[in-house]
Amino acid sequence: MAINAAKQLLDELMGRERDLAPNEKRYTINWNDPRVCKHNLVEFCPNALFVNTKADIGPCNLVHDDYLKKEYQSKASKREKRQYEDEFIRFCQSQLSDVEKKIKRAKQRLEMSQLEKNNNSNSNSSLSEENQLKIQEINEKIEKLLEEIQQLGCEGKVDEAQAAMKEVDQLKENRALIKRENQSGHWIQQKAEIGVAQEKQMEVCDVCGAFLIVNDVQQRVDDHLMGKQHVGFGRLRTALDDLLERRRAEEKNQIDHSDREYQREDSRHRKESSLHDHHHRYGRSSTRSHQKNHRDRNRSTHRHRRRSRSRSPSLKYSHPTQYRER
Repeated sequence: MAINAAKQLLDELMGRERDLAPNEKRYTINWNDPRVCKHNLVEFCPNALFVNTKADIGPCNLVHDDYLKKEYQSKASKREKRQYEDEFIRFCQSQLSDVEKKIKRAKQRLEMSQLEKNNNSNSNSSLSEENQLKIQEINEKIEKLLEEIQQLGCEGKVDEAQAAMKEVDQLKENRALIKRENQSGHWIQQKAEIGVAQEKQMEVCDVCGAFLIVNDVQQRVDDHLMGKQHVGFGRLRTALDDLLERRRAEEKNQIDHSDREYQREDSRHRKESSLHDHHHRYGRSSTRSHQKNHRDRNRSTHRHRRRSRSRSPSLKYSHPTQYRER
């Protein structure tokens, strides 16, 4: 696996034809050739991120060439770029989904260990309760002895009263000893628990899912942050976020462009509708004016004819009887 990784690195630095002699024929390859790594054209090849780690996904045997990457960026259509980006996005989401599950399981393990510690602390506190019960029994015995001593004093039994008093003193010493041992033992136990908790208090890395010691030395923290898994998963997250953000920006620009086109089209339709209404109103008014002028001309012609008839000379009609009388 290390040999394949070294071979892949040499292919990226010197090309796949590095071993050919100067006079040997070299083959030509385009960016859309199936032998070319699509992920490397879009961003980078994820297979090279986790070499020799638990997250190693194996070597990539496809071509990785910076010239082909530039050719892809300049010659590929939007549809082709979107297809390649979709494959890269799905791969990143698959890898990050696996590491998110790993992080979730690790946090659940920490929660379970914390519950076990709490149960252990509760069992340790029950020992203190046992000591309290012992002290309570001693107190009850002392009270009874004091009552007996008072009764013996009233009866004049001095020796027996003194013996009972010595027993009371012994019980008091025992009670004090139990309290001291309980306090010292509890304090030692607390210190031990605090030390163990401080020594083994863990947390989970939200990037790669590794277990980390809280407040660890800076050198170990730096080593983890520079480790292949942490850097690799961080790079996957960054690349995925950048691609999705770029997609959202493109979709927003398309929506804004569509809105502007719609507004321009709507404005154009309104102008055309306004001009149509204006021409329609103007045409109707012109027609009405033409009809009115035509009627006026007809009326004027009719009046002129009537006037002409009234002014022309008329013949007088004579009855035929007038000629007979002559």
